[in-house]
Amino acid sequence: MPKLRTMADMPAGEWLGFVEAAAFLAWARLLVWIVPLKFWRGQIADGVEAKGELPPLTERERAAVLVVSRSVARAVRNAPVALICLPQALAARWMLRRRGVATQLYLGTRQAAEEDREFHAWLKAGRTWITGHCNETEYVTFTRKPA
Repeated sequence: MPKLRTMADMPAGEWLGFVEAAAFLAWARLLVWIVPLKFWRGQIADGVEAKGELPPLTERERAAVLVVSRSVARAVRNAPVALICLPQALAARWMLRRRGVATQLYLGTRQAAEEDREFHAWLKAGRTWITGHCNETEYVTFTRKPA
């Protein structure tokens, strides 16, 4: 019952964000499970783009990022299944796109991984982390192939 009470006490915007995050996370998990990785290549940030200086967020964008990151984290904590980094990054990206906030999705593998590759996905808007907090210097990011 404490979770229901917490949910009932949440402001409407937070509640709607949670519901939106839960729906997008379910959809993202299904897509990641079904669609091969090669089809995600257009969603990721280019390696050159990843090293460039990103513009700071406006006040409105910062507020949207805060609500989305909290909503995704809350939905992940309360999900009945494990939601790894890529569905989290995709769901947050879709949510922020609906709010007019530009994001960059990064997919990478840990540099130190010899045989068993350790893949990771993270999302940033400007210089702000949204999902997948990590030490970026430990990862080699994938780049898009030119069309």
